[in-house]
Amino acid sequence: MFAVKSTAPSFVGGDSWANDVGQRPSPQAGPAPTQPLRREDVVTQQPVPGTNPPEYEDVVTEPGDTDDEWAEKQAAYTAALAAHNIAVQQDAEAMATFDAALEVERQKVDRIAIAGRVPVNVQDAQPGDYIVPVQDGAGIKGIAVHEDDISMKQYFRAVGRVISIEPDGRAYVMVKVV
Repeated sequence: MFAVKSTAPSFVGGDSWANDVGQRPSPQAGPAPTQPLRREDVVTQQPVPGTNPPEYEDVVTEPGDTDDEWAEKQAAYTAALAAHNIAVQQDAEAMATFDAALEVERQKVDRIAIAGRVPVNVQDAQPGDYIVPVQDGAGIKGIAVHEDDISMKQYFRAVGRVISIEPDGRAYVMVKVV
């Protein structure tokens, strides 16, 4: 009986090899702060008393930001942006640490695709071909066998059937359930 060893199987049963690594860290940075807008004076036109025909003048009904207020807003934004950038860096470092620990644990196990779809390192296959294991020196490799050329013995040993070809030329296989 043969199976497909994979780094990305579709379905895995009892896959607890990474439990000791813990949960993937959640990003803490949150959204980036938004740059403040300077509040401008709100100006309306009001009639000038005692003018005929009426004349109008601009009157500030709501004052905008003073230079000091604007400088405070800019300083607060700069501080918030710096804190956000530090949090983003910390998130990236935490994720890199987690991914490195996860990869160390993944290297310790062979994950076997027992069902579903999985890419295999077999070149020159065509959709519809069967992937059959054959001896390769001291190891095993898969070869593509066209459905018209497959023997019953090869069919029983086949690990799956090619459903498509990946952009890099590898066969993408539907794993044959035994």
